[in-house]
Amino acid sequence: MTRTGEGSPQSSLADLDLRLLDWLAIPASLHDVNGRFVYTNAAAERASGHSNAWFEGRHYTELLPPEARENVATQFRRAVERGEPTDFETAFIDASGQLRGTRAQHLPLQVDGETVGVLILAFEIHPPIGADVAPQLTPRQREVLGLIASGASTSEIAEKLTLSTETVRNYVRAVLSELGAHTRVEAIAEARRLGLLARPPLRPPRDAGC
Repeated sequence: MTRTGEGSPQSSLADLDLRLLDWLAIPASLHDVNGRFVYTNAAAERASGHSNAWFEGRHYTELLPPEARENVATQFRRAVERGEPTDFETAFIDASGQLRGTRAQHLPLQVDGETVGVLILAFEIHPPIGADVAPQLTPRQREVLGLIASGASTSEIAEKLTLSTETVRNYVRAVLSELGAHTRVEAIAEARRLGLLARPPLRPPRDAGC
């Protein structure tokens, strides 16, 4: 990198030993306060499919789908302007054109109280944010899912739907399989995350009088 003068933000970034980033197993990239890539470590190169040379000087928004840019920009500005780290989920497009989900952390780098750059760490999440991954449940499976979420037991579901308990067990197994869950609790959490179940209403504080 080119030094631009003693004490300038760019100079402060240039003074960093960028080899330290390559010791991280987590994909990491260093950005100036305008969002331009300054350095990308080897883990980030492998994860994205792009080389450090490709990244250098580009803006982080080049990797983002249009619908994710506003939120990521807000998070980046928060790190730069307030000096606050951020932790959020978003998506990016890798070198093959695949939409990938990621949990990103924006960590402001400061010198004498002034933010001189931002270190971005990326963690993989499944499924990718924005991907159409809603399972294809049959109407009966959705009924069973709703009853599972209400806390009904197998026998209670069987009575409610006028089915045998073995048939209900088969439905429950099918629902769990579609949701990629191993337990009913996991199935409920995943169904809510995917918007298949209405979230419960906000309850009053425990000590609130009735």
